[in-house]
Amino acid sequence: MSNHEGPSGSESQGADKGEKNARTPSQPMPTGSRNSYYASEPIQFRVRGSTITGASPPKFVTLEDIMKAAHGMQNMALAHEIAVDQDFKLEPFEPPDNSYQKLVKETMHKAYFDILREQLNSDPPEYKQALVLLEDVKQGLFSILLPRHTRIREMIEEVLDTEFIQQQAENNSLDFHKYAKFVIDLMAKLAAPARDEMIQNITTMTDTVDIFRSILETLEVLKLDLANTLIAMIRPHVQKESVQYERAKFDEMLKVSEDGLQHTQEWLKRHIDKSGLAIPVTDQNIIRNVTAQTLAKAYLELLEWDGSKGYPETVSLDAPRFAELGTQVYRLVCAASLMLVSPSCAADQTTTAQHKHTLKEKIFIIMDNASNDVELQAVLPSIAEEVILVTDQLLENLSQEPLTSDTKELIRTQIISLKDPEHRVRQIVRQRVLEFLKMILVCAGGSRQIPVGLSAFSRELTTVSGTLLRYVMHNKAVFTSHYLDIIAEELSKN
Repeated sequence: MSNHEGPSGSESQGADKGEKNARTPSQPMPTGSRNSYYASEPIQFRVRGSTITGASPPKFVTLEDIMKAAHGMQNMALAHEIAVDQDFKLEPFEPPDNSYQKLVKETMHKAYFDILREQLNSDPPEYKQALVLLEDVKQGLFSILLPRHTRIREMIEEVLDTEFIQQQAENNSLDFHKYAKFVIDLMAKLAAPARDEMIQNITTMTDTVDIFRSILETLEVLKLDLANTLIAMIRPHVQKESVQYERAKFDEMLKVSEDGLQHTQEWLKRHIDKSGLAIPVTDQNIIRNVTAQTLAKAYLELLEWDGSKGYPETVSLDAPRFAELGTQVYRLVCAASLMLVSPSCAADQTTTAQHKHTLKEKIFIIMDNASNDVELQAVLPSIAEEVILVTDQLLENLSQEPLTSDTKELIRTQIISLKDPEHRVRQIVRQRVLEFLKMILVCAGGSRQIPVGLSAFSRELTTVSGTLLRYVMHNKAVFTSHYLDIIAEELSKN
């Protein structure tokens, strides 16, 4: 549609810096106690990620200081999510099924429209709830406007004029369908093309209450679209500024914490290698080199974190990310180990590559929910049968003899044996993967050769290493000064 002006339309591409403050609501209609569509609960959004928590505050600090620091850390968490997570977006908040929240929300919304339907069907019609409805629609339209949409805002104010609508209601001449058509046409102009079908469906409805119910629901969707578009637009600015912002907010937190770096110090000290160094060390180049090596090993520990240890404060915001990445590395190691103990059949290079790709994809599908050795053990028998099946299919395509019973049993035994984390193949693959990731971190990226035996997993290795590097580079940009101080102090001790 050429007339789209909204979040995904051409007009939003040149948005002003202040676009995130997108709504200036007008004064609500004086309808007394409003049974509003939005009154039962504020519109809520769910964001992915976690908040950061510091150490316990010291004595002799004011409550105001603590509240100010806590508020800053919440803002820092949001800025960090936007800067680090390229896929960060707001999602509609839906209470869990059978929850009290969901029951209240459904009850309030049902009551809202039941009252509206009852009043409109009375003789003569009553318009008290209808006035509330049109005010809610008006506020919903304002919520999807950008600051520069002054002309559209004026048009909404003119068409949905509070006093005029009240006069129509008093004279029993309120034309709901006229206002519905105005709102639907305006939403079609403001919405992204992806919402055209949703808006078009409203035009096929005939029941007045159903039409306005769908309008309100669609306005919530459009509001979320606008928010996510604005996030995408401000991300480059947030990424540019977030390093200084996060560093400043973290330093504020340290001022009201007894030891806000306690776990960070313990984390780094576990990985400092003093062998070959003349202690104490004062040479700044040596300190920087030791810091680089220490951090590379320390970040890799986050991928296999022992929950009994205190998590480093400087990485707390990314704890879920490192845990998720650690699960990916675990599955990668296990899948590569399974491929190495699976039989290979003599064939041309193309056929072999296709066979490995097919087998790899099937292994990953079966391992989809396996994130530890207990879950791995449960799926290994299924993987063994799949390996046998895929191998037999390859042999058939190559016009070779199928696997014998003894060979099949040997395959099952070899694959089941991988349940042991100390299995020699698993240990070798794990070491190669971690060494590859360490090299990426030390050298800050660059071209690196895929480890021997892992060529079939080059895409997965590249994805994991790229994601890990992005998290690490942002974290180092924020906290390197603290890391250098901790390691320099440790190296200065006799």
